[in-house]
Amino acid sequence: MRRVCAIFAGVWLLLGLVGCGGGEGTSSLGTLAESALSKLEDAESELEVMTVDEAVDSFKALKPQVLGLEGDSLSGYEILHQQASVPVDGVPCLEITVYVINETETNTPVGTFLYARDGTALYQLDVETDTITRLELG
Repeated sequence: MRRVCAIFAGVWLLLGLVGCGGGEGTSSLGTLAESALSKLEDAESELEVMTVDEAVDSFKALKPQVLGLEGDSLSGYEILHQQASVPVDGVPCLEITVYVINETETNTPVGTFLYARDGTALYQLDVETDTITRLELG
């Protein structure tokens, strides 16, 4: 991921320099920018982003304690995804709300999480303050 960010920053800088050029040497910078852009595209294709279903299944395999919840598994909870591409730290995340099923057959939300679509990061979303906290995957 850092590699993608570094390449993206390089492309951004080079494209800015090309835009500021206009005189001699512009074609050289243009070639560098094209090369950097090509590397960015290659790096993006290397990212393994799970489908929504794969990400939800991966999330369901997490231990409840990682999410600050009780129990031995998440099977006692209802798990629904909201948005499929919420960017956090440059990584697309799946917004997932976890509900506890109670005796009255109504679901009560117990947490909203952002799970990286490549499985590398997990965040808890405080919907009231719109802030996120990174959680350790274990």
